[in-house]
Amino acid sequence: MEPHVSWNELPETLRTVVEKRVGKVLSARTVPEGITCRTALVLSTATATLFLKGAPVADRSSMEAQRTEAEINEAVRKVSPAMRWEAVADGWHLIAFDYVDGRHADLTPQSRDAAIVADALKRARSCRVPTGGLVPPLAERYRQVLRPGDSETLEGSSLLHTDTNPHNLLIASKRGYLVDWAMPATGPAWVDAAQTAVRLMGYGWKPRDARAWLSSFPEWEHANGAAKAVFVRVVSDDATAHFGSYAEEENARFHALLE
Repeated sequence: MEPHVSWNELPETLRTVVEKRVGKVLSARTVPEGITCRTALVLSTATATLFLKGAPVADRSSMEAQRTEAEINEAVRKVSPAMRWEAVADGWHLIAFDYVDGRHADLTPQSRDAAIVADALKRARSCRVPTGGLVPPLAERYRQVLRPGDSETLEGSSLLHTDTNPHNLLIASKRGYLVDWAMPATGPAWVDAAQTAVRLMGYGWKPRDARAWLSSFPEWEHANGAAKAVFVRVVSDDATAHFGSYAEEENARFHALLE
């Protein structure tokens, strides 16, 4: 992944567009995380601090990811910072958000952040899928490995984030935020929680402890066992198709959800 472009490296015309909207930028910090953008900045002015993301219009996949994030923002404001504006200038697509002065979640076993993350995921369940067909069904992501009946099994009306890695989980004042909604999907209500439990195992949680954390989600506890098994198989088959033997450890964690 290429390093993110800093504020001073952006075209002068682009910086002018930003400052016309927010005022003179007094300080700018580059945020290194994020793969769907080419610049990510915390900008401070005399009156406010904001988070700015940008991608070249020519980078179609990144720009489309940002447009998705912009279009879905109003639907997810219960758990995500509000987007303030969107602009296209000098070959770049920009989106600006309220700044959350927080830190990335610590998912290691000794951390207390897992409870805050669980609360954020539960609050996210009240977010509703926006109209207009913007959000694709989860099964579409795995269409190359689906078997007959899998698509129907993975149907659901819940709005899913699908990428709950720690960089997308911010914690500020003991409140969790779920950011970077660039890959939303519709599907079973328990998917984000299940994927997060797998991430907990990846950070050192024992499978039984990750399952205990997951058991606090009623959607998972009451879900059909066959549906869970289909989800685990489909995700594992897809990972193997993309990464071969490198996917074995992650796949083992997914299968541990079912034990």
